[in-house]
Amino acid sequence: MKVIRDEWKHITSGNFIKLMLIVPLLVAALFSYIFQNGIMQDAPLAVIDLDHSIYSRQLIDKLNSSQYIEVMEVFDNYVRSDMLLYNERYSGVLYLPTGLEKAYTQGKTINLGLYLDATMAAGASTIRSGISEVIGTENAMKGASAVLSLEQRSLYNPTNQAIMSYVMLFINVVMLGLIAFNTLPIAPRLRQEGKLTDDLKNPAVILFRTIPYALISCVSFYIVIGVLKQAGNLRFEANFFELFVPLYLYGTCTCLLSIALGWTAATPAKSTGRIVWLLTPSFLLSGVLVPYSLLPTLLQWIFQVLPLSVQFKIMRGMGYKGGALQYFMPELGHYLLIIALFMTIILVMAIRESKDTRTQGDVFVVSSVESP
Repeated sequence: MKVIRDEWKHITSGNFIKLMLIVPLLVAALFSYIFQNGIMQDAPLAVIDLDHSIYSRQLIDKLNSSQYIEVMEVFDNYVRSDMLLYNERYSGVLYLPTGLEKAYTQGKTINLGLYLDATMAAGASTIRSGISEVIGTENAMKGASAVLSLEQRSLYNPTNQAIMSYVMLFINVVMLGLIAFNTLPIAPRLRQEGKLTDDLKNPAVILFRTIPYALISCVSFYIVIGVLKQAGNLRFEANFFELFVPLYLYGTCTCLLSIALGWTAATPAKSTGRIVWLLTPSFLLSGVLVPYSLLPTLLQWIFQVLPLSVQFKIMRGMGYKGGALQYFMPELGHYLLIIALFMTIILVMAIRESKDTRTQGDVFVVSSVESP
């Protein structure tokens, strides 16, 4: 009993009871909020209408009326499905062939082509369900079982390999943690070493401090991809040289975000404790565990400023789908906006600290003059 009393005394003197009662409750509330939209609706679909008929337009309207589908754009000329799926603006592409109206009127079977982005399983599954429902209704109205026949093809990850989703998520989170652990203490370390005052004279110097971290993270990513291709049969088709640009921008974004998070910490040791504020949202909101469209509105805004979310989007587009760098200019611009945002935050904190430092210096000089 004495051992139990000793342990109980130790527990009650700390924060264990509070943490055990409060933290699980907060986690439960957080996950309930994140997963409140259990079913994906209005999955984005592109339609290639090669029939240009009244019936094809009616069919498109019916597809758009489905709760599962939102027809984002209709193209009147042939477009390769890859070109529309690189940037994840659409989860699928539906081809309506020439002669659709004539075949449907005569009750003859005609095939519709559906291409789905299998790297985003939730969107692909939703579109498949929505189109199948509409086609089933159309066939029932015609009194035939297969007037409209849907030929489906899942692209990029048809077997739903975990290495292309969850394995890559865990690897990237580990790499993110390593970067953050070493860049969160930058400002407190410079402050302790007396170097921060010089850097505050030109805050852009902070940007240069991210260069070695970003370069090393690029090298690490290349090695990881090489090992996964050889040992895990990872399908990764990005151009070796073009891939460097988004990887370097991602490393820079991550470093700046870490520096901003750790800026106000009193010591380097205390700054590393803030790593949870970077890893947790990056892990949950990167778009792998929960698709972007399933997130609540507030979390969709947070999603936009997380470097890891853009990293996965480009990795899927360039790596899994083989898209060239030229198709990802919006994503590169997104990186630049994130860099500008974090640099602005760091600049504001640097200016504020510089003013406080000068004020403290003036007070010290005045007190030194008056003391005699």
